[in-house]
Amino acid sequence: MATPPGAGPAALRFAAAATWRVVRGRCVEHFPRVLEFLGSLRAAAPGLVRYRHHERLCMGLKAKVVVELILQGRPWAQVLNALQHHFPESGPVVRDPKATKQDLRKISEAQKTFCQLVKQLAETPVDLDSKLQSTWLPIQ
Repeated sequence: MATPPGAGPAALRFAAAATWRVVRGRCVEHFPRVLEFLGSLRAAAPGLVRYRHHERLCMGLKAKVVVELILQGRPWAQVLNALQHHFPESGPVVRDPKATKQDLRKISEAQKTFCQLVKQLAETPVDLDSKLQSTWLPIQ
């Protein structure tokens, strides 16, 4: 089967470079495109990155999108809608047979904790700067 036009190594390098530029520049409005690229890359080369690392990266990008909406002062309905979109209550969809129970548990716990914090903040808004600084540290 022939490679479709525009799907060769040059196109992949270009897409990877554009993705890296978005992440380095912290252009949060384009993070959904980065997530699409990461999903496509994972589907094309499933063994390239371990499941846990891929999910941690994606979770961090999704969380940043939600936090950015909060920091921009968007209505809570919009924030909670984005939260539901990026972190559905059904949990992460696992398509990797090499994902361990520990990986799944850690990812699920992190997602639940993040969602709980956002929902708590929506219910009782407080000084966002101090709350975000004291509660949400970068993902380790």
